[in-house]
Amino acid sequence: MRVLAILLACLLGIVGGSLRAAAVASAHDYDRCCDDTCIETNAQHADWEGRDLHGQTIEYTDLRGASLQNANLRDARLKCVDLRGADLRGADFRGADLLGVKFTDARLQGARFNDVRAVGIGAEGATLASLPDDQLRALAGNCTGCDFERATLRGRNLSNIRLTGVNLSEADLRDADLRGARLVGANFERSQIAGVKLAGASLIGCNFRDVDLSQVDLTNVSMTGVNFSNR
Repeated sequence: MRVLAILLACLLGIVGGSLRAAAVASAHDYDRCCDDTCIETNAQHADWEGRDLHGQTIEYTDLRGASLQNANLRDARLKCVDLRGADLRGADFRGADLLGVKFTDARLQGARFNDVRAVGIGAEGATLASLPDDQLRALAGNCTGCDFERATLRGRNLSNIRLTGVNLSEADLRDADLRGARLVGANFERSQIAGVKLAGASLIGCNFRDVDLSQVDLTNVSMTGVNFSNR
Protein backbone atom coordinates (compact mmCIF):
# COMPACT_ATOMS: atom_id res chain seq x y z
CA MET A 1 0.00 0.00 0.00
CA ARG A 2 2.83 2.38 0.85
CA VAL A 3 4.49 1.72 -2.51
CA LEU A 4 1.18 2.33 -4.26
CA ALA A 5 0.72 5.61 -2.37
CA ILE A 6 4.22 6.76 -3.36
CA LEU A 7 3.61 5.88 -7.00
CA LEU A 8 0.28 7.73 -6.93
CA ALA A 9 1.91 10.82 -5.38
CA CYS A 10 4.60 10.78 -8.06
CA LEU A 11 1.98 10.45 -10.79
CA LEU A 12 0.00 13.37 -9.41
CA GLY A 13 3.18 15.42 -9.23
CA ILE A 14 3.96 14.68 -12.88
CA VAL A 15 0.42 15.50 -13.97
CA GLY A 16 0.40 18.68 -11.89
CA GLY A 17 3.73 19.75 -13.36
CA SER A 18 2.45 19.07 -16.87
CA LEU A 19 -0.67 21.13 -16.23
CA ARG A 20 1.39 24.01 -14.86
CA ALA A 21 3.72 23.84 -17.85
CA ALA A 22 0.72 23.82 -20.19
CA ALA A 23 -0.74 26.84 -18.41
CA VAL A 24 2.54 28.75 -18.78
CA ALA A 25 2.77 27.82 -22.45
CA SER A 26 -0.80 29.01 -23.00
CA ALA A 27 -0.14 32.24 -21.13
CA HIS A 28 2.76 33.12 -23.41
CA ASP A 29 1.24 31.87 -26.67
CA TYR A 30 0.45 35.42 -27.78
CA ASP A 31 4.15 36.34 -27.58
CA ARG A 32 4.85 34.56 -30.84
CA CYS A 33 3.59 37.50 -32.87
CA CYS A 34 1.59 40.42 -31.50
CA ASP A 35 3.46 43.43 -32.83
CA ASP A 36 2.45 45.66 -35.73
CA THR A 37 4.38 43.58 -38.28
CA CYS A 38 2.08 40.60 -37.71
CA ILE A 39 -1.25 42.31 -38.38
CA GLU A 40 -3.07 40.43 -41.13
CA THR A 41 -6.34 42.37 -41.35
CA ASN A 42 -6.68 46.15 -41.44
CA ALA A 43 -10.08 47.20 -40.12
CA GLN A 44 -9.19 50.61 -38.75
CA HIS A 45 -12.22 52.82 -38.05
CA ALA A 46 -14.58 49.98 -38.99
CA ASP A 47 -18.22 50.31 -37.95
CA TRP A 48 -18.99 47.17 -35.95
CA GLU A 49 -21.48 48.88 -33.65
CA GLY A 50 -23.92 46.39 -32.14
CA ARG A 51 -22.42 43.48 -34.06
CA ASP A 52 -23.03 39.98 -32.69
CA LEU A 53 -19.57 38.39 -32.35
CA HIS A 54 -20.55 35.89 -29.68
CA GLY A 55 -18.01 33.05 -29.59
CA GLN A 56 -16.14 34.35 -32.62
CA THR A 57 -12.35 34.20 -33.09
CA ILE A 58 -10.66 37.45 -34.16
CA GLU A 59 -6.90 37.35 -34.66
CA TYR A 60 -4.15 39.69 -35.86
CA THR A 61 -6.63 42.46 -36.66
CA ASP A 62 -6.09 46.23 -36.55
CA LEU A 63 -9.27 47.79 -35.18
CA ARG A 64 -7.77 51.08 -34.06
CA GLY A 65 -10.41 53.78 -33.86
CA ALA A 66 -13.18 51.33 -34.75
CA SER A 67 -16.69 51.49 -33.30
CA LEU A 68 -17.73 48.38 -31.40
CA GLN A 69 -20.23 50.17 -29.22
CA ASN A 70 -22.67 47.66 -27.67
CA ALA A 71 -21.04 44.79 -29.60
CA ASN A 72 -21.59 41.28 -28.26
CA LEU A 73 -18.17 39.69 -27.73
CA ARG A 74 -19.22 37.15 -25.11
CA ASP A 75 -17.01 34.04 -25.08
CA ALA A 76 -15.08 35.41 -28.06
CA ARG A 77 -11.37 34.75 -28.57
CA LEU A 78 -9.38 37.87 -29.40
CA LYS A 79 -5.72 37.32 -30.16
CA CYS A 80 -3.33 40.13 -31.09
CA VAL A 81 -6.17 42.56 -31.80
CA ASP A 82 -5.37 46.27 -31.75
CA LEU A 83 -8.27 48.19 -30.17
CA ARG A 84 -6.36 51.36 -29.35
CA GLY A 85 -8.66 54.34 -29.48
CA ALA A 86 -11.69 52.17 -30.30
CA ASP A 87 -15.19 52.95 -29.05
CA LEU A 88 -16.04 50.00 -26.80
CA ARG A 89 -18.78 51.65 -24.80
CA GLY A 90 -21.29 49.05 -23.68
CA ALA A 91 -19.38 46.22 -25.35
CA ASP A 92 -19.85 42.81 -23.72
CA PHE A 93 -16.60 40.86 -23.26
CA ARG A 94 -17.90 38.48 -20.60
CA GLY A 95 -16.16 35.11 -20.73
CA ALA A 96 -13.85 36.18 -23.54
CA ASP A 97 -10.21 35.16 -24.03
CA LEU A 98 -8.09 38.27 -24.53
CA LEU A 99 -4.55 37.47 -25.70
CA GLY A 100 -2.25 40.40 -26.43
CA VAL A 101 -5.16 42.78 -27.02
CA LYS A 102 -4.32 46.49 -26.98
CA PHE A 103 -6.93 48.67 -25.24
CA THR A 104 -4.91 51.86 -24.72
CA ASP A 105 -7.05 55.00 -25.14
CA ALA A 106 -10.17 52.94 -25.89
CA ARG A 107 -13.51 54.19 -24.57
CA LEU A 108 -14.60 51.61 -22.03
CA GLN A 109 -17.62 53.19 -20.35
CA GLY A 110 -20.20 50.47 -19.72
CA ALA A 111 -18.01 47.66 -21.07
CA ARG A 112 -18.30 44.36 -19.18
CA PHE A 113 -15.34 42.07 -18.47
CA ASN A 114 -16.72 39.49 -16.04
CA ASP A 115 -15.01 36.08 -16.25
CA VAL A 116 -12.52 37.13 -18.95
CA ARG A 117 -9.13 35.45 -19.25
CA ALA A 118 -6.63 38.13 -20.13
CA VAL A 119 -2.97 37.55 -21.03
CA GLY A 120 -0.57 40.29 -22.07
CA ILE A 121 -3.18 42.96 -22.72
CA GLY A 122 -2.22 46.63 -22.80
CA ALA A 123 -4.25 49.40 -21.16
CA GLU A 124 -1.85 52.21 -20.38
CA GLY A 125 -2.39 55.68 -18.98
CA ALA A 126 -5.95 56.71 -18.18
CA THR A 127 -7.58 53.89 -20.17
CA LEU A 128 -8.94 52.03 -17.13
CA ALA A 129 -10.17 55.16 -15.35
CA SER A 130 -13.67 54.96 -16.86
CA LEU A 131 -14.33 51.43 -15.57
CA PRO A 132 -16.27 51.12 -12.30
CA ASP A 133 -14.51 49.19 -9.54
CA ASP A 134 -16.32 45.92 -10.21
CA GLN A 135 -15.36 45.84 -13.89
CA LEU A 136 -11.82 47.04 -13.19
CA ARG A 137 -11.45 44.15 -10.76
CA ALA A 138 -12.99 41.73 -13.27
CA LEU A 139 -10.46 42.71 -15.94
CA ALA A 140 -7.31 43.27 -13.89
CA GLY A 141 -7.99 40.44 -11.45
CA ASN A 142 -8.02 37.89 -14.29
CA CYS A 143 -4.96 39.29 -16.00
CA THR A 144 -1.50 37.76 -16.44
CA GLY A 145 1.47 39.69 -17.78
CA CYS A 146 -0.61 42.77 -18.59
CA ASP A 147 0.73 46.27 -19.18
CA PHE A 148 -0.92 49.01 -17.12
CA GLU A 149 1.99 51.43 -17.27
CA ARG A 150 1.13 54.93 -16.01
CA ALA A 151 -2.37 53.70 -15.12
CA THR A 152 -4.64 56.10 -13.22
CA LEU A 153 -5.94 54.02 -10.31
CA ARG A 154 -5.99 56.57 -7.53
CA GLY A 155 -8.44 55.69 -4.76
CA ARG A 156 -9.70 52.54 -6.49
CA ASN A 157 -10.93 49.51 -4.56
CA LEU A 158 -8.66 46.59 -5.51
CA SER A 159 -8.89 44.73 -2.21
CA ASN A 160 -8.24 40.97 -2.38
CA ILE A 161 -7.31 41.24 -6.06
CA ARG A 162 -4.84 38.82 -7.65
CA LEU A 163 -2.24 40.38 -9.96
CA THR A 164 0.39 38.27 -11.69
CA GLY A 165 3.24 39.74 -13.72
CA VAL A 166 1.43 43.05 -14.18
CA ASN A 167 3.36 46.19 -15.14
CA LEU A 168 2.22 49.16 -13.04
CA SER A 169 5.34 51.25 -13.46
CA GLU A 170 4.73 55.00 -13.01
CA ALA A 171 1.09 54.27 -12.15
CA ASP A 172 -0.90 56.52 -9.82
CA LEU A 173 -2.14 54.25 -7.03
CA ARG A 174 -2.40 56.87 -4.30
CA ASP A 175 -5.00 55.98 -1.66
CA ALA A 176 -5.96 52.78 -3.49
CA ASP A 177 -7.26 49.85 -1.43
CA LEU A 178 -5.06 46.77 -1.91
CA ARG A 179 -5.84 45.12 1.42
CA GLY A 180 -5.57 41.35 1.21
CA ALA A 181 -4.28 41.50 -2.37
CA ARG A 182 -1.92 38.85 -3.73
CA LEU A 183 0.65 40.49 -5.99
CA VAL A 184 3.05 38.15 -7.79
CA GLY A 185 5.84 39.56 -9.94
CA ALA A 186 4.13 42.94 -10.21
CA ASN A 187 6.25 45.91 -11.29
CA PHE A 188 5.59 49.14 -9.35
CA GLU A 189 8.79 50.94 -10.33
CA ARG A 190 8.48 54.73 -9.95
CA SER A 191 4.76 54.40 -9.14
CA GLN A 192 2.96 56.72 -6.72
CA ILE A 193 1.57 54.75 -3.78
CA ALA A 194 1.22 57.26 -0.96
CA GLY A 195 -1.71 56.26 1.24
CA VAL A 196 -2.13 52.83 -0.34
CA LYS A 197 -3.82 50.33 2.00
CA LEU A 198 -1.79 47.11 1.98
CA ALA A 199 -2.82 45.46 5.25
CA GLY A 200 -2.75 41.68 4.94
CA ALA A 201 -1.43 41.78 1.37
CA SER A 202 1.01 39.21 -0.03
CA LEU A 203 3.90 40.52 -2.14
CA ILE A 204 5.91 37.91 -4.02
CA GLY A 205 8.76 38.89 -6.31
CA CYS A 206 7.43 42.44 -6.75
CA ASN A 207 9.52 45.40 -7.84
CA PHE A 208 9.18 48.66 -5.86
CA ARG A 209 12.34 50.27 -7.16
CA ASP A 210 12.37 54.06 -6.74
CA VAL A 211 9.06 54.04 -4.88
CA ASP A 212 8.43 56.23 -1.82
CA LEU A 213 7.03 53.94 0.87
CA SER A 214 7.09 56.49 3.68
CA GLN A 215 3.29 56.90 3.70
CA VAL A 216 2.40 53.23 3.21
CA ASP A 217 1.29 51.00 6.07
CA LEU A 218 3.01 47.63 5.66
CA THR A 219 1.53 46.08 8.80
CA ASN A 220 0.98 42.31 8.45
CA VAL A 221 2.16 42.37 4.83
CA SER A 222 3.81 39.13 3.71
CA MET A 223 6.86 39.77 1.53
CA THR A 224 9.06 37.34 -0.42
CA GLY A 225 11.79 38.41 -2.85
CA VAL A 226 10.61 42.04 -2.99
CA ASN A 227 12.90 44.70 -4.46
CA PHE A 228 12.86 48.02 -2.54
CA SER A 229 16.09 49.44 -3.99
CA ASN A 230 16.61 53.04 -5.04
CA ARG A 231 18.88 54.51 -7.65
